[in-house]
Amino acid sequence: MVMVRSIVRDLYDRKQSARALAIISTVMVFAPATAPAIGGYLHIQFGWQASFIFLAIMGAALFSYCALWMAETNVVQGASLLGNLRALVGGYRVLIWERTFVAYSLNIGFIASGMFAWFAGVPVVLIDSYDVAPDRFGYLMLTGTLGAFFGYASAIWLTGKLGVNRMIVLGTFIGLLGAALYLALPLSGVLTPLAAIAPMSLFGIGLAIAFPSLMAAAVSVRPDYAGTAASINGLVQYGTAAIATLLVGALSSATHLPLAWVIFTTQSVAMVAAWVGWLGRPAE
Repeated sequence: MVMVRSIVRDLYDRKQSARALAIISTVMVFAPATAPAIGGYLHIQFGWQASFIFLAIMGAALFSYCALWMAETNVVQGASLLGNLRALVGGYRVLIWERTFVAYSLNIGFIASGMFAWFAGVPVVLIDSYDVAPDRFGYLMLTGTLGAFFGYASAIWLTGKLGVNRMIVLGTFIGLLGAALYLALPLSGVLTPLAAIAPMSLFGIGLAIAFPSLMAAAVSVRPDYAGTAASINGLVQYGTAAIATLLVGALSSATHLPLAWVIFTTQSVAMVAAWVGWLGRPAE
């Protein structure tokens, strides 16, 4: 994803980048949406080894495509940056002192960590606590990701109308509403497989609306350091996701209430970051 964001920024301006990333993300959401169903089917039909064989084949095909047909996009300064360690270190130093960039990066990290925490925690809850069969679990996960499909599709045309800054705040707020609903249900005693899945559709809509604009905004704060910005975003995104998933594991119980608390907390922090980013937003 670091390279994808950099390539998109090389090819498009700020607003066009958000739309391009929305299109890319619409395709990417197929992976977490369909993987549990495919994996469950392969496991039931052919055994657990089949999933690893499938991944190896897909990985080899993707590697071959990139090696043979993918062209360099940073034609202006890519060669010098690759060999200039001082420029790379300087890029990190410049960006971490940009308050707006830090806000965008934290927003990316915390809004994404809610989804990663859900992917890590909900299989255990559904299969071990709510007695959902592995193959049926895969199809239930499709329900939870429907919102992301709708959100990314909406982001493709909404970005041109609302602009990157408004898309970030709107999407983060919708994600927070979804997280609040996800927490309210178990607090009210609603402990069912549907309650552990359905509210994430609303959360997915918010994430999908905000995420492409967040990625485009972060790498556009200093376009001359787009690759460095994308790498920092990746570090923050997966670092916060790792912490969130560790919390889910440490707080695991017979219900999805601890998972709901983790998701709600991450989205609350994301909302604060979105507001800080809004205050320092560039004109559109």
